Amino acid sequence: MCGRYSFFTPLDQAENQLGVRSVPNPDWFPHYNAAPSQAMPVITNEFPGILQFFRWGLVPKWAKEPSIGYKMINTRAESIAEKPAFRNIFKYKRCLVPADGYYEWQVAGDNGGEGSKKGKPVKQPFRFHLPGNDILLFAGLWDTWGPENLQTFSIITCPANKDTTAYHDRMPVILSHEEAKKWLSREPEDTLLQLLKPAPEGLLEIYPVSTYVNKPGNEGKEVLEWV
Repeated sequence: MCGRYSFFTPLDQAENQLGVRSVPNPDWFPHYNAAPSQAMPVITNEFPGILQFFRWGLVPKWAKEPSIGYKMINTRAESIAEKPAFRNIFKYKRCLVPADGYYEWQVAGDNGGEGSKKGKPVKQPFRFHLPGNDILLFAGLWDTWGPENLQTFSIITCPANKDTTAYHDRMPVILSHEEAKKWLSREPEDTLLQLLKPAPEGLLEIYPVSTYVNKPGNEGKEVLEWV
């Protein structure tokens, strides 16, 4: 699961690091706490040199209602080549999702025990990021829906690696820059599927943050503060 992430790197820096140019977007602002349904930057296989802004939560072309996007913020790597719902999207509509970190929640105590509140487990949020907050590239899928040409995306997840399994049993697929080029290219499907694997151990730094991140809409550097 990857239900919240950040991308606050200035767009001009992102353009230089990723070798792309961004589509003008007067509504864009740095996201320290990006949530589903928000417009976030992506790089598609259709236009690999452009940073575009799509809504987070995949609405496939075949969907009856756009509300399905809230259920499709993530796509399991194990499903995309097998399920008919994703097969053509995987084949023709892949993307990269730039991020500078993501969040997961770990239960801090058992019911009724230390770390619990009113008999319910307290979930402690953690931030996962590269040293120096360098840009991560998540593997994703995208599609266009309806007469209004709603453009949306989903982040692909895979089983967690040893570093992250204590926090969640899944993690976003993180691609190296070389792997990212392959993901956007016309490589054979078998080659593309081999990219959808857990990140190398030791890649990410992990630290606890405050529950300020829990509420969508809470933004700013406070989200990143170590607790």
